[in-house]
Amino acid sequence: MHAIEALRRFMPGCDDATLRNFGMTIGIRDTRKIDAIYNMTETDVREQARFDDTIGIFPEFIDGYGILILPTTGRYFHVPYRSLVPKGVGNLIVAGRSIGGDKVSHASVRNMMCCTVSGQGAGTAAAVSLRLDQPFDGLDVGKVQAELKRQGVRIH
Repeated sequence: MHAIEALRRFMPGCDDATLRNFGMTIGIRDTRKIDAIYNMTETDVREQARFDDTIGIFPEFIDGYGILILPTTGRYFHVPYRSLVPKGVGNLIVAGRSIGGDKVSHASVRNMMCCTVSGQGAGTAAAVSLRLDQPFDGLDVGKVQAELKRQGVRIH
């Protein structure tokens, strides 16, 4: 609002400037993503994908690229651990909107609620990795899943 007021006062031709919208029109939805050991797909998100290395679940919720599916159906997909681990990069795990996937899967996993799923999974994996002295790309995912379950995370 201060910027609008400054435009009105100091920028010739902006005397009647108004703010039409903010928030969604300012941000950039599609940002860089890793090339993960497994890159999620549109089919994964739309067809309730199930993975043995799941670290959590997320409802069928797609918002982008001309698709809007709201999480009202009870349908959900697994978020796979492999989507947090970049190919060919040791000792790195990624969470949030940068996990591996195509455009449409990104329109789902970029949502803040799914970012918390991948964030808790990544943080837990980091702790397990340190405890077991195992790299992320060779980590015993069963140990990560056991810890997530102990924390009350629904992974199936």
